[in-house]
Amino acid sequence: MSNERYLPTEKFTVPVRGGNLALYRFGNNAPSANHLPVLLIHGVTSSNRAFQLFAKSLVERGYVPFAVDLRGRGESNTLPGPFGMKNHARDMADVIKFIGVESIDVIGHSMGAFVAVALQGTEPKLVKRLTLVDGGIPLPLPAGMTVAQVMPYVLGPAMTRLAMTFETADAYRNYWKPQAAFIKGWSPVLDEYVEYDLQGEAPNLKARTNPKAVEEDSEDLFVSKLIEKTLEKLPEDVLFIRAVRGLQNEEGGLYPEPVLAAVLPKYPKLKLHTIADTNHYDILLEENGAEAVAQLIYGDK
Repeated sequence: MSNERYLPTEKFTVPVRGGNLALYRFGNNAPSANHLPVLLIHGVTSSNRAFQLFAKSLVERGYVPFAVDLRGRGESNTLPGPFGMKNHARDMADVIKFIGVESIDVIGHSMGAFVAVALQGTEPKLVKRLTLVDGGIPLPLPAGMTVAQVMPYVLGPAMTRLAMTFETADAYRNYWKPQAAFIKGWSPVLDEYVEYDLQGEAPNLKARTNPKAVEEDSEDLFVSKLIEKTLEKLPEDVLFIRAVRGLQNEEGGLYPEPVLAAVLPKYPKLKLHTIADTNHYDILLEENGAEAVAQLIYGDK
């Protein structure tokens, strides 16, 4: 494996409420008894391209990864609201039926993990195996602060860019390169990740995430009865994979150990595994992190 771009081999448009949702398949195999499909769900301002290296690891193990662009992101960014985890879960149910299987392994990263939990809570028969990667557990809201006040601190540059305009693709790339999350170095995978995210014409290029979607979705990351009740009543063990550092490479990560120590007893079926030397981005966008996640879920190649 290397940090070279790993592009989807086929794009599908899935009919959902209000239009079509973009779905991408990686690898050359079709789903079958020997090549089981896996559904990959990305984070709050991300896209299917977050899964390039992870998808490659799955293909090398014989799986067929399908990665979505969630409503309001990527090639699905013109789909209308309302947003929120329950609405995303309804979209994912439509995606699974489109793929043509009765149930499927579902792996969510960041906000995508919340979507995956919501799918488990609303359509449990569609979820064969659930895995959460650095997301899916409601975040504690600091005393006296609202969700709108907290999100810029949590997301940092990822949220700031949504209000910005860029003259060229190089300017957008140069916005991302110095961010602390990419301290391990830039790569073609990251080039693909940021290039895919652009829309419009120079010199008025913008990110392809709908800010309204981020606003509506953010509420469910902190307070959601659906998420909490689903986690409390999980029927079987679910792997929760944690990065040790956060979106801005900060120590403690999105889920600091003291927070997890207080929260996890409420969710006895969640099985925590922390991957060393990873942050919220490079746990999937760097080859060592992506392979470590694949190995945790599916074992050696």
